[in-house]
Amino acid sequence: MIQLEGRNPVQEALKAGTVTLIRVEKGKERDPKIQVILGAAAGKKVPVEFVTRQRMGKISETGRHQGIMAVVEPNPDWGLEKVLEETGREACILLLDQVQDPHNLGAIIRTSDAAGVDGVVIPKKGSADLGATAHRVSMGGSLHVPVWRRSLYTAIKTLKDDGVRVVGVDASGDAPYWAVDLTGAVAFVIGGEDRGINPTLLDKCDTLIRIPMMGKIPSLNVSVATGVVLYERMRQQETG
Repeated sequence: MIQLEGRNPVQEALKAGTVTLIRVEKGKERDPKIQVILGAAAGKKVPVEFVTRQRMGKISETGRHQGIMAVVEPNPDWGLEKVLEETGREACILLLDQVQDPHNLGAIIRTSDAAGVDGVVIPKKGSADLGATAHRVSMGGSLHVPVWRRSLYTAIKTLKDDGVRVVGVDASGDAPYWAVDLTGAVAFVIGGEDRGINPTLLDKCDTLIRIPMMGKIPSLNVSVATGVVLYERMRQQETG
């Protein structure tokens, strides 16, 4: 089960039809935005529980619940192999090598939803959890983009066996990101905040691309770098 906190994530979850329970802080039901959410919940016959401010504070994992939370049932049909079977030659997958900040993870998932990514793989160890903070920052994107916690090496083997090109985004890349064909079935490997992509993982990539830097700071924030590459893929798909 997933706990979502805040008005926008809860509203998005109601649209997706995966909410099993909504909790509202007593007194907040008069908030106009929460009234809209409660109206939608009533239309979908989702049960609502009103709790005290103190109780909401104890339940909250982010401390920024805005007076409303939802319990959500994850989609059971989101296996990597299932997604590859359904998306075929146009699959786009992200593999995140130890992105440790849940805010970055949430931002990446939000961008992934906007850019049409079919799934995100994070390692079993050394990565931020897909918890309440990441869900909240994703603004509901985590309800539409599957996130799998599994070995990146195993995932890469699965992807390559399915004909998906594996493209690493790293400062050591031979070509700038716009000079490489990013259309078709592709998986992008993105490094974590501190050290980039693990050298062993770099060797598993079919191609390495870089984002040129003109200033004195050597790299972009990982969520920004991900957005740059994903939108270049979109541009190439639309103009190709």
